[in-house]
Amino acid sequence: MEIGYRIIRPSDVGAQNASFAQISLWRSANWGVSDGERGVTEAIEIARECRSRGIRTVYHPLEYPMSGELAMDSVDVMKRLAAACDLGIIIHDEGGARGRILSGAEAERYGMNVRDVSSLCPVSIENSYNSADILRFWERFVIPLPETVSITLDIGHLELAGIDSPAFVRDLPERLLARVRFVHIHHHDKTARSGVADHQPLRPGCREIEALKMLRGRKQGLRVIVELDAAEEGMRESLELLGRM
Repeated sequence: MEIGYRIIRPSDVGAQNASFAQISLWRSANWGVSDGERGVTEAIEIARECRSRGIRTVYHPLEYPMSGELAMDSVDVMKRLAAACDLGIIIHDEGGARGRILSGAEAERYGMNVRDVSSLCPVSIENSYNSADILRFWERFVIPLPETVSITLDIGHLELAGIDSPAFVRDLPERLLARVRFVHIHHHDKTARSGVADHQPLRPGCREIEALKMLRGRKQGLRVIVELDAAEEGMRESLELLGRM
C-alpha cells in the first residue's frame, strides 16, 4: 500500500513526505484557489514540479462532467491533462437530470468520452455522485472497458452516503475489486461545525480506517490518497496514522 496526499495549490508541492500525490483542480472555485483556465495551467505546472522532485502524480479534475452540455469542454481539458499526466486522471460517477441515472444518450456519451480519454492515459472512476448506485455504475462504465479504466474507491463518500464502509469492502465483488487502483480516504464526522463533514481528519479506530484495513487484506498494490488540505495539521496527523497501520 502506497500512501499519498492531495495538492490543491503550488505551495503544497513537497509539503508532505510522500512518493505520490493527487493534484485537484476545479472548474469553478470561490474559496481562494485557482480555477478554470488558470487552474488547468497551474495543475500542469504543479505536475512538472512534482516530477522534478521525484513525486508521482494523478490528476483529479472536479466539476468537469463527461456527459451533458459541458462534456465537450471537459474532454478538451482531460486531453490537455492526459498529455502531461503521470499516473492518470480520476473522474466522478455522474447522473442525469433531476437526480436520475444517466439516460441512454447521456450514458453513451459518458462511456464514449471515458473510452476516448482512456486511450490517452489511465482513467479511474470514483464514487461521488451516488455511492448507493456505484456498483451498477462501475459494472456499466468500468468492467466492459479496457484495463486503462479503473476504480477509485472513496471510503469517505461511502460513509457520507450512510453506507457501512467495512461491510461494503467485505462484499465488493472480485471482478470490481480487481479494477480498484486508487483509494480516497477521509473521515465523515457529521458533528463537524466547519468545512465539509466528510472531509475531516482520520481518527484512530474510525470505520474508514477499518474499511481500508479490510481492503488491504483483500488487495495488494493500492495507492491510497488522504483527501484533506495539505496545508492543515489534520493532513500530517492522518498520514502518520495510516503509516502506523
